[in-house]
Amino acid sequence: MPSKLTFHINVFDDKIFDLLQQMQPTTIKVYDYPSDSNIDEIRRRCPRALIVFRHYTDLGFNSPADAYVAELTDALNKLGGRGIIWEGLNEPILQSEQDARTLSTWFARFAELMHARGEKVAAFSFSTGNPRLEWVPLLAPAARACDYIALHEYYSPTSGASDLARYRAFRAKLPTDAQKPILITECGFDAGGGINDGWQAHVSADEYMNILANYDKQLLQDNYVLGATIFQYGGGQPWQSFNVVSIGRRIADYVMNAGGGGNPPGDGGGGAPAPIEQAVIAAAKKYHWMPINTDGALYKFAQSNNLGYPQTDEFEFTFNNEVYVGQVYNLGIVYVKKGDWSNCKWVKKP
Repeated sequence: MPSKLTFHINVFDDKIFDLLQQMQPTTIKVYDYPSDSNIDEIRRRCPRALIVFRHYTDLGFNSPADAYVAELTDALNKLGGRGIIWEGLNEPILQSEQDARTLSTWFARFAELMHARGEKVAAFSFSTGNPRLEWVPLLAPAARACDYIALHEYYSPTSGASDLARYRAFRAKLPTDAQKPILITECGFDAGGGINDGWQAHVSADEYMNILANYDKQLLQDNYVLGATIFQYGGGQPWQSFNVVSIGRRIADYVMNAGGGGNPPGDGGGGAPAPIEQAVIAAAKKYHWMPINTDGALYKFAQSNNLGYPQTDEFEFTFNNEVYVGQVYNLGIVYVKKGDWSNCKWVKKP
């Protein structure tokens, strides 16, 4: 299968959309920039990618999840209904079993609040090597409530690759019904000596690419791991030594062509696409690609009712001063009042 590496995006420059389109990654992470136009462009160019969004907060798990969701109001107003996977608290630190129980309660409530809005969530986002594995079973209620499990894994010059693929031990500590799909929402190189102690301060681009490729080989062994976002694309102080913009094209080329041993779409032999395939790809890129929000309420409703596949993008219209969202499918037109995602309806096409 293709590479599972992708970008943790901190800055949208003039190259990022083209790189993403080239890569067609499994996942993409966006940090604290709730631009609906950017998300829509990602969806247009990478219709099959899972998009993860992280909101920055100073709140911790001893504050109610309701307060965190209240902070998300602006982002939810802009990005709600677009199939986003929302991360909660970032890298919480557990000091005791009681902390583990409190965090589990926090994420269960977070999931409840976001599911009521028709949104999906990822639990935990633990830092490399955390938490203590004996506390993981205490997190099962949160894992059951959430849609995904998010973890961070970094290579370091002191521990090498020993903390990589620790997700396997984490997952094994959970009961089967809590073993949700895993997203590695930060990965790469972190020397651990400070906030600006990334790959640029320690290894060459060639060495870093080799570290990433070796990690990708680990990820490809486990189907339940959906993707790993490299921290980070863009951003200056205090994270400039983590920035991968200078090797963004190399990463994109690796994801598309190397793929950890997988084949690019349309290639049956493991090499570059054949000339005819290159020609059809080039021709297709000249046209607007319709985004398909496979996580959206309209799409799921259409599939469950055997209405075929979308023939238009989602569109908004007003009825009795209420905003509705509609979409045309092969066998009917699906519609729903915006925000009331669990009550989709459909009508036959004229």
